[in-house]
Amino acid sequence: MILLITVAQVSAQNISISPYSAFGYGDNRLSNGAASFGMGGLSTAYLSPYGTETNFMNPAANQNLRFTNFVFEGSTDMTRFKSESDKFSRSTTYLSKVSLGFPLGKKWRGGFGFQPFSALGYKTSTTKMYDDISTTSQFEGSGGLNSLHFMTSYNLNSNLALGVRANYIFGSLDKTEIFSASESQLLTAYDFDSKISGITVNGGISFAKKFDNNKLLTVGATYGLGSNIKADQNYLVKTYQIIPTNFVEFNVDTISFNDSDRKVRIPENASFGISYGKDLKWNIGAQVDWEKTSAFNLIHEKNTSNDRFKAAVGGYYIPQFNSYRSYMSRATYRGGMYYEKTPISVKGEDIKDYGITFGIGLPVGKATDASELNIGVELGQRGTTDKSLVKETYANVKLSFTLNDTWFQRRKYD
Repeated sequence: MILLITVAQVSAQNISISPYSAFGYGDNRLSNGAASFGMGGLSTAYLSPYGTETNFMNPAANQNLRFTNFVFEGSTDMTRFKSESDKFSRSTTYLSKVSLGFPLGKKWRGGFGFQPFSALGYKTSTTKMYDDISTTSQFEGSGGLNSLHFMTSYNLNSNLALGVRANYIFGSLDKTEIFSASESQLLTAYDFDSKISGITVNGGISFAKKFDNNKLLTVGATYGLGSNIKADQNYLVKTYQIIPTNFVEFNVDTISFNDSDRKVRIPENASFGISYGKDLKWNIGAQVDWEKTSAFNLIHEKNTSNDRFKAAVGGYYIPQFNSYRSYMSRATYRGGMYYEKTPISVKGEDIKDYGITFGIGLPVGKATDASELNIGVELGQRGTTDKSLVKETYANVKLSFTLNDTWFQRRKYD
């Protein structure tokens, strides 16, 4: 019931606030949660130090999952936009994740969850002069895609595990373009509405080797097959005028087109990560991600996207996990940095995204409860003011509560 309510709430959220979300299927919103967020987004070779977090991004990296854990997470994105002629700020707060993960005996792990997959949210306009006539173009977009996913993994032995995640992707992408000229009372609007739904599959592998000195080496990789999924697309062109006395639209001409048999490509993707550290003390890792976003297309758009590439490094430090005197010594301190070559190219300018991250995991309740409050912060920059483009400087925060318990585990009684 909680998951169904959450699906309805997240589907109705206004998540993105960026003009760059106009490209492709919008801003990528998939994340492994606040803990990974605070380490530059590392997930492919990340094992929870206490075995209390489910890894959905690499379903195989759950070898040490010991507890059933419920995660409820919210996010706040704050962005300052700067162009050659203007500055302004926007923010948005939304529910970013709800999930349940659990061990199923010694070798199997399972879990399911829901979170935004991508988001549109922009409203921009441009004005150009042609001799004595000015033309105005307005662009507006809303909506996004969501992911309802299930994962399972199997520990082949003490070092190696395989995992798979099935994702039901659904949602709508709504875009509107309105054109007007100073010497005309008529406006022309193009409305594009794409309702998308279908299934994609991701696989993962994780190798973890513990050495005699409590050092741990983890190597992980994932691959997403990509999938052609259903898209019910509507395309409406209308010419109209606004009646000045009451601001009511008067349609002059309307043309509509529907393609209910259309397929869109959810891109294939791959990731590789490696990490090294001391058990329950520290860990440092690196990860590279690739996504074939150049394969995504909608009926009304010519795809000019590039493939997406991201590199990140990060890690965590626990001063003393079993300290009874100092609460903050039992906290997990995280940090990282990342660089992303986004799929977006505008006016020949490839849009880059880079930043630093930090976070903290605070134990909640008794030590045997293993519940945790996680905070992750991301400070970064995307875009440029060159060629009349927009530079975004942002601070994004994720706050998650992880409740752990011992469901599905056989209890022994004397």
